[in-house]
Amino acid sequence: MAEAFATDIAKSLLGKLGSFATIDHGHVLSEETEINPFFQNFSDLIGRDEDKERIINLLVEPFKVDDAHPSVVPIVGMGDELEMPRCKADFEKCLTEFKHLRSLELMDDCELLPERIGALKHLRYLNLGRNSKLKRLPNSIFKLQNLQALFLGQGLEELPKDVRYMISLRSLFLITKQQRLPEGGIGCLECLQSLLIGRCGNLEYLCEDMQGLKSLRNLTIISCKSLISLPRSMKYLAALEFLCIVDCEKLDLTTMEEEYEEEIKPLPLQTVILAELPGTLALPKQILQGSADFLQKLMISECPNIRELPECVGNLNKLQMLMIQNCPRLRERCQKGTGEDWPKIAHIPKIDVHQIDINEETSD
Repeated sequence: MAEAFATDIAKSLLGKLGSFATIDHGHVLSEETEINPFFQNFSDLIGRDEDKERIINLLVEPFKVDDAHPSVVPIVGMGDELEMPRCKADFEKCLTEFKHLRSLELMDDCELLPERIGALKHLRYLNLGRNSKLKRLPNSIFKLQNLQALFLGQGLEELPKDVRYMISLRSLFLITKQQRLPEGGIGCLECLQSLLIGRCGNLEYLCEDMQGLKSLRNLTIISCKSLISLPRSMKYLAALEFLCIVDCEKLDLTTMEEEYEEEIKPLPLQTVILAELPGTLALPKQILQGSADFLQKLMISECPNIRELPECVGNLNKLQMLMIQNCPRLRERCQKGTGEDWPKIAHIPKIDVHQIDINEETSD
C-alpha cells in the first residue's frame, strides 16, 4: 500500500509543477494547482468541441512509426511546446530552428544531448524523465538560466555541481547513481520550490548545504534504499511546507538531530508523511517541535521499529489529522483511553490508527 501511496504522491508532484497534495486517509484526493506560464490550458483552445478533443488527442498521444525509422520524423507540438518521440540524426538541426522553444520532452531513444541545447535560452521546462539511456548531461545545459523545471531519468550517473547555475530552477526531479550529493550544487538553488529525489539506489547522503534552499516548499524522497541519514542543515529550510519520505529502509531520521540542541528552528511544515522506514527508531523531534505551530497532517506508515511518540507531539497545536498505519508498537501505545501515548494525541480532532492485513488487501 505504501508503494501505491508513494506513486500517488509522485504523480501529484510531477503531474503539475508547484502543486500541493491534499492528504486524507493517506491518499491524494485533490490538488491546489498553481498555474505555470509554460503549461497550455486546454480549455483555452478555440473551436468546435469535437475538433478540440481530436486535436488534444493528437497532441498528447505518442507518435507511432513503422519498423523503418527515418532520420527525421514529424514533430508534434502545441504553441511553443514540443515533444519529440524520435528525432535522431537531425536533432541538432531541430534545436537550431526552434530557438524560442519553451517546453521540451525527450523520449527513450536519446543517448546523448547535443551541446547546442544550451542555446535554448527561452526553455522553461525540460523533461528527460522517460529517458533511461542518457548517462550524463552536456556542460552547456547548465547555461539554461531561465529553466524552471528539470526532470531527470534513471540512467543518469551523476548530477554535476554546475546545476547551481540554473538560477531560475523551481522544480527538480532527481534520479542519480551517486553515493553522495556534493555541496555547492543543488544547495545553491535559491529559487527551488519542489525537490523530488527518487529511486537512487546508491545514494547514502544528501548534500550538507541544504540551508541554501531558501524557497523550498516541497521535499519528497522515495525509494532511496541506501540512504543512511538526512543532513542536519534540513532544520534551516525556512519555507518547507510538505515533507514526504517513503521506502528508505536504512534511513534513521534521528541522525539529523544535534546531540545538544540549544535552539529549535521554526519550520512551516503543514504535512509530514513517513512510510516504510524500518531503520528509523524514533520520530525526529527537531522536525516536530519546529513545526508545532504549523503542522496539520501527520502520517506514519510501516515504521515497525518506532517504539513511542515523543512528548512534543502533545504540543502540535494545529494538528488536525494523525494517521498511524501498520506500526504495531505505536498502535498499542495509541489506543484510545488505554494506550500510554494516548494523552499525547487526545487533542487531535481526527485520529486513525489501524493495521492492514496484507493478505486481505491482496485478495481484494
